[in-house]
Amino acid sequence: MATAATTTLPSPLTITAPVTVDFANMALIVRRPDGAGGYDKLLWRESHQALARAEEAGWPRSTSFVYGSAPGHYQFGHAAPGPNLTLLFAFAVGTPAAKVYAELVSRPGLHAFVTADRSLRYFLGVSFRNRP
Repeated sequence: MATAATTTLPSPLTITAPVTVDFANMALIVRRPDGAGGYDKLLWRESHQALARAEEAGWPRSTSFVYGSAPGHYQFGHAAPGPNLTLLFAFAVGTPAAKVYAELVSRPGLHAFVTADRSLRYFLGVSFRNRP
């Protein structure tokens, strides 16, 4: 006898977002784009709220981490919810992730592709890229 699946399949939406480099704190700050449409803004806000709630609840690792990736570097760090609906990626000196940070900030045009799940209203991941 077959059983029906009861879990919702992801319904991803990718938003291109600007990145600010905080050299003093060795961090990347991903901001919601100013020109985002109404639905994108709502999804970002609700996903950010879900991330903040998860952090407040103690970060159940299986569902709440928003990992960052870059070409050749899978899940090199994770985001924390920041002020004004930002995503903060902080790096510690001397770690492998710090080398990825140095790579990313050494080239111009850093931006991020932020993927969020439309049905569950949370971030799935952030992919950093440099434009030539």
